[in-house]
Amino acid sequence: MSSFHARRALVLFTVLGSLGAVLAPQATAQYAERGALVGSGAPDVDASGRSVKNPRVRAIHSEDPGDEGATAYLLQRDPFLGYQLGRNLNLREFRHRDGAVLTNVGGLAGPMLDGTTAKITANNQLSCAGCHNLPNGNAGGGANFSKDSGFGRNTPHYFGAGVMEMLALQTRQKLLNQVDHDGDGWVSAREALHGPDRATIQNVPGAAPIDHGTFRLSGGSIGVPGLNPIYRIWYGAADAEGTVRQVPGATSVDGRVATHYGFEMVVWGWGQRTPQSALNPTNRAFVWDPMLTHTNLESFDPSTDDDPDGDGVSVPTLAGAVQFPATHRAPDRGASRHSLGFSLDDPDGDGHLNEISEGDLDLAEWFMLNAPRPAFAGTYGQYREGLALLEAARCTSCHVADWQIDAADGVLAGDRRLFDLDVRWNGSTGRLEGRMERLYDLNGELHVPRRSSARIQGLFTDFRHHDMGPAFTEAAFDGNRNRLWRTAPLWGVGSGFPWGHDGRSLTLDDVIRRHGGEAAASTAAYLALDSADREKLVSFLGKLVLYDVESLPADIDGDGQIAKNFMVQGEDTGPERFNAEWLFATPVQIQGLMVNLEGELFRSHAAVNLTDAYGLNLPFRKDSDLDGWPDVWDEAPMQRGYRDGIRD
Repeated sequence: MSSFHARRALVLFTVLGSLGAVLAPQATAQYAERGALVGSGAPDVDASGRSVKNPRVRAIHSEDPGDEGATAYLLQRDPFLGYQLGRNLNLREFRHRDGAVLTNVGGLAGPMLDGTTAKITANNQLSCAGCHNLPNGNAGGGANFSKDSGFGRNTPHYFGAGVMEMLALQTRQKLLNQVDHDGDGWVSAREALHGPDRATIQNVPGAAPIDHGTFRLSGGSIGVPGLNPIYRIWYGAADAEGTVRQVPGATSVDGRVATHYGFEMVVWGWGQRTPQSALNPTNRAFVWDPMLTHTNLESFDPSTDDDPDGDGVSVPTLAGAVQFPATHRAPDRGASRHSLGFSLDDPDGDGHLNEISEGDLDLAEWFMLNAPRPAFAGTYGQYREGLALLEAARCTSCHVADWQIDAADGVLAGDRRLFDLDVRWNGSTGRLEGRMERLYDLNGELHVPRRSSARIQGLFTDFRHHDMGPAFTEAAFDGNRNRLWRTAPLWGVGSGFPWGHDGRSLTLDDVIRRHGGEAAASTAAYLALDSADREKLVSFLGKLVLYDVESLPADIDGDGQIAKNFMVQGEDTGPERFNAEWLFATPVQIQGLMVNLEGELFRSHAAVNLTDAYGLNLPFRKDSDLDGWPDVWDEAPMQRGYRDGIRD
C-alpha cells in the first residue's frame, strides 16, 4: 500500500473511531491543498470542503476517451470531475516544489512601446486566485496589480468566460466569412480591396450592425487593415505550393514579403495602445500566459501549436476552441521531449520540467468554458426598467445588452458548454437561486454537447475598443499615453469595486461621469436625467452581480425543486446547491455530522471517498509517490521526485 493510501486508511479509521479534535466549520477556506479528514490530526483539513482536495498531479492530454483518467476521458465520461479539476487548477496555491516563483520574485518583466521599460511586476503570485479572488473561490475579480502605469490594472472577473470566448471566436469567424471569398482562412490584398468595406456584425438576428472597422488596407493594395484595435493582425504569403503561411516578423501587406493578413479578437484584457492590442484571444491563453507572468510556471501546449496549414490558427482543442499560434504560443516549446511525450526543455532552468502540462490546460480551459454567468439580483420588471434607462442615456450604443451564440453549422462551433447555470432572483425567498440546464446528450457513457444556439441576456458589450477621453487617458510607465479601452461587459459590474481599467473610480456614478471621447454624448445624456432616474440607473447596475457559485441554492438534479436536505451517497449534504462534486461519476461522500471542540454539532464536507471520487487510481491519474508526476510518466513511480519524477 502506498503512503498516500495508508494515510487515507489511517484518517478514515481515526475519524470513524472517534470524533476527536475538529476544526470549526466557519474557518475561512484557503486554496492550498486540504484533502484530509476532520479529526485526522493532519494539518491539511478543511471542514467546509471548499479547499482544493485533490493532490497536484499533472494531467495527461489524450483525445481517446478510453484512456481512463486522461483528459478526453475526463471531459467526455466524467465531465463534472473535469470541471472541478480545472476549477482547482485555477484556485490552487502552487508551491515551491511545483516550480512556482523560484527565481526573480517580484521582478520586472515585459517591454513597453519604448522597448526598454518593463510593463509589469512578475513572479508575484502563487495562484490565479491571488488576483481573481472576489468572491473568494470563484472566477472572480479583485484588487489592482502593477501593470502598465502607476495606477495599475483592476483584475476583471471571468464569470461567463466561455460565453465571452465563444462570442469572440464566432464574431471573428463571421467577419472572416464576409471577406475570405476563397475560404483559405486569409484575407488577400485583392479580397481586402474588392470585398466589403466595413466589418460589421449583428449581436442578435435583425439588430443594427455593429461596426468593427474596415477590411481595407491603409494603402489600397498594401498597408495594414483598419479593423478595430481589439483585433490583432498577422501576415502571410503563399509558399512554393501555393499554400499561404504566416510570415514571422511581417508588419504589413507589402505585395512582396506579405500578401495576406489574418486576425484574431483579443477578448481578454482592458486594452492597450496599438499595436499591442489587449492580452489574450482565448481562455486557454488566459491560463498559461498569466501563469507564466505571475507564478513563473511554464506551460507546454502542443494543442496551441497544432496548426497543420500554417495559417496561424490551430485545430480546435478538446473543448472545441481554436487557438492562435500566430500571436500566442506557450513558453515551453518542447524542442526536446521525453519518449512519453512531455517536454524536457525547462526554459527557465529551474530544474522543474513540464510545470503546466497540455492536459492541465485542457482542464483549466474546460472549467472556464463552463464557468457560470453573472446574474441580475432583481425582478424582471426592474431589469426592463433599468435597461430602458440605459437606452435613454445612450449607454447601450456601446454596452450592447444581448448577444446570440449561433448553432453549429460546420463553420461556427455553436454553444460548446456542458451546462448552463441559470441564476435568477426569487422574490419570495429574497435570494438568488440557480437551475442547472444540461446542454449535452448521452451517447453511452459519453457526454456530447449539443452545440445549439443560445441567447445571452445582459452581457452589455460591443466587443470593441473606444477612445474614452481625457479622464480615461493613461500615462504609461514609459511616458506614452493611451485612451483606447475595451467596452467592459457590464454583467457582474454591481459586484465590482473599484471600477475602471485602473480602479480609480470608487463609485458607479463616478466611473460613468469619467466617460468621455466617443462616450461623451452618453455621459451628457446620463447627466441630463433627473436625479431620481440617475439613482435608478445606478441601482440597476448595482443589481448586475456575481455570487458564490458553490453555495448558491440551486436545482442541480432537474426535479424543479431546491431540496432542503440534499442526499448524496447516503449523506445529508444540507440545502441543494451547485457543487460539481455531487455530479461526478462517483459523487463525493462527505464526512457528515460531527462535534467540534466546543460541543457544537456541525457538518464536515471533507471527502471520505476522495480517491474514488477524484479518480486518483485511474491509470492516467495515479501518482503513487505523490510527486505530481503520474505513474505512467514517472520513471521512478515509487521514488518521490518533484522536479522530473526522479529528482526531489
